[in-house]
Amino acid sequence: MVQIPAAWLARVFLSLRRGSSQDAHALAAELRPFTEKPGQRVPVPRATVLRTELALRGELLQVNEDGRRQRLAEEAEYLINARLAQ
Repeated sequence: MVQIPAAWLARVFLSLRRGSSQDAHALAAELRPFTEKPGQRVPVPRATVLRTELALRGELLQVNEDGRRQRLAEEAEYLINARLAQ
């Protein structure tokens, strides 16, 4: 399990929900329960974190808007660091 702030997960959830791929939408649905505890760090299964990273990277390849591309890259990097730190 990886401890991640619920607010950060909510941000990732919204990014994936806006995504264009089925993988992004499926991961958004999987993350939703973890976003419902504002102000808390919630345990997220490592497999979910890894799949989320991959979905964010997939969205990065499809996005043309620079601001959104940067945000997705930051979110993926944060999840990678959180997963590796624990």
